[in-house]
Amino acid sequence: MPPRFEGQRRLPGLDKIALIFAYYTILMRWLSRKTHCTRRWLSGQSIPRRVGMGVALYLVITLSAYVAFGGNACAVAVNGNVVAVVSDKKSACEVLGGLLKIKSAQAGGAVAVAEKITYQGVRAKQEDFNDLETLKDRLEGTLTFQTKGTAIHVNGEAKVFLKQEEDAKSLLGWLITVYPVEVGEQPEFKENVELVKTSAPISDFLGLEEAKNLVLLGTNKVQQYTVKDGDTLWDIARSVKIDMDQIQFSNPGLVPEKLSIGQVLNLSKEVPLITVVATREVTVNEEIPFPVEVQKDDGLLFGEQKLICKGESGERIVTYRIKRENGFETDREIISQTIVREAKKETVAKGSLTMLASRGGTACLSWPCAGGIESPFGMRWGRMHEGVDLGANYGSNVVAVAGGTVIDTGWQGGYGKTVEISHGSGLVTRYCHLSSICVDSGQAVERGELIGLVGSTGNSTGPHLHFEVLIGGQPRNPINYLE
Repeated sequence: MPPRFEGQRRLPGLDKIALIFAYYTILMRWLSRKTHCTRRWLSGQSIPRRVGMGVALYLVITLSAYVAFGGNACAVAVNGNVVAVVSDKKSACEVLGGLLKIKSAQAGGAVAVAEKITYQGVRAKQEDFNDLETLKDRLEGTLTFQTKGTAIHVNGEAKVFLKQEEDAKSLLGWLITVYPVEVGEQPEFKENVELVKTSAPISDFLGLEEAKNLVLLGTNKVQQYTVKDGDTLWDIARSVKIDMDQIQFSNPGLVPEKLSIGQVLNLSKEVPLITVVATREVTVNEEIPFPVEVQKDDGLLFGEQKLICKGESGERIVTYRIKRENGFETDREIISQTIVREAKKETVAKGSLTMLASRGGTACLSWPCAGGIESPFGMRWGRMHEGVDLGANYGSNVVAVAGGTVIDTGWQGGYGKTVEISHGSGLVTRYCHLSSICVDSGQAVERGELIGLVGSTGNSTGPHLHFEVLIGGQPRNPINYLE
């Protein structure tokens, strides 16, 4: 804060004039009443001479009143608050003009001040004056310098400020092309996005590249990682504590299996400001899995089963409406379907399976391998993660979580080498990304029996076990069944 100074109670201009006039009138009356000599002397003079003497006397009185009531300094105030006291208004205006010139050069265009600046004549001691550099620093720290530009509004709220409207249009056009487009898709923005002419503080305006980062990553302060020899996306995600899907989200077009040494990845825990939505319709032929009816047979040992009636898969033609957001599938809706062949039910007899109390109230399963949960069950960046990922070393043992019968082994697309075990009562467990399989289809297994080894086959960027629990064909959260 500037120092206190004399005369801080300032009088408006008209009040000063009235005070000076009153001072002059009182003085003249006092002279006319108290000084007979002066009155006689004035009466003996000619009219012009008396007028001239009166004017001279008035000027003397006015000058003395100015000295008594006027100011010797200029107080500069911002919105009514004094920020500095300088010698004169002209110097203060020159300081502000120089500051505006500097800010205009930084902004690349005309700059205005949001606050109201006033100048007031005051009396102050010489030692209380501020130098012009101090005035400049205080104005720069107090004033808001604004310039005109274009704001990108997302759902009615200004999110990104750019100086040129052409840059804002270029950014939105670029964003539409960032994510790969499938045949038949028409990308558009999920949010209501508008370009609005506006004025804003120059510090809010971004360059085009900074604005791209902000829209795509949710921040313009981008943390980056350079891929080293031996890195996998799994390793990187674990080291920086960011989900693998989120890293892919921040790097459109990234192929996890094709990381290269020296490749630079953008890392962000924020979410994009604008979502690109693409919708298409596809028609495919699909297999209809056959339902399995399980009959209890007390004559079979625990974990044994006997095929009574073999099931047959059906076939259907399905048309889906598929919705993707920022490159990730988020919804798949069936528009129509035609059943080509009905599925035939399979009936099996199984030995008694002891169903123990659990958090889910259904069964109690042992852990399939050593290691904690690296990625849980549930929605994960716009798509469903239908199991849990358990961190384990390459080649670690994978065991059956309960007694049952192996119903499927082999390669299953993105799951890689997979084993499926049916435990009866519609309960099936699935073990994925194995490096090797140690059981065969139809083989009976007991709880804790070795069925495979941890690996990284299929759509995986590091060794781990993807484990699923299905009841009646529907995925359930495995954590509710593991003891």
